[in-house]
Amino acid sequence: MYGRRSKIDPLWNSFVLGGVTPASPSNPTPTPFLGYVDLLGVTYQSSTIATGFGLHLAQPLLRKAVEGREHELSEAEAREILEGCMKVLFYRDARSLNRFQIATIDAKGVKIDEPKSVPTSWGFAEGLRGYGPQTQ
Repeated sequence: MYGRRSKIDPLWNSFVLGGVTPASPSNPTPTPFLGYVDLLGVTYQSSTIATGFGLHLAQPLLRKAVEGREHELSEAEAREILEGCMKVLFYRDARSLNRFQIATIDAKGVKIDEPKSVPTSWGFAEGLRGYGPQTQ
């Protein structure tokens, strides 16, 4: 990325990096790591990270649900939070699909789940007026 940026031809990517820092003599317990880097080389670490449209819609939801209780969350709770965020993103982004994958990273390794969908309902849209082919 740095080489392309130096040639004024950056890769237009944002990367989310996740992993576990292994145990060491100075740090006896493995430590989770979640980091971000963008096309300009801006980096940071946080307990919640999102990119693209998720940065605007999902990140506030993630912060509200996670920050301050990172070490208390169970995997089931974390998945429920992620599925809720993905549902919000699907409803709000006309370019999205209702399919996603969740990766779990822990001291044992990485597990990538099969693609899944969250149940959605568009019944609420029947009463909306002013969009699409509906007549007033």
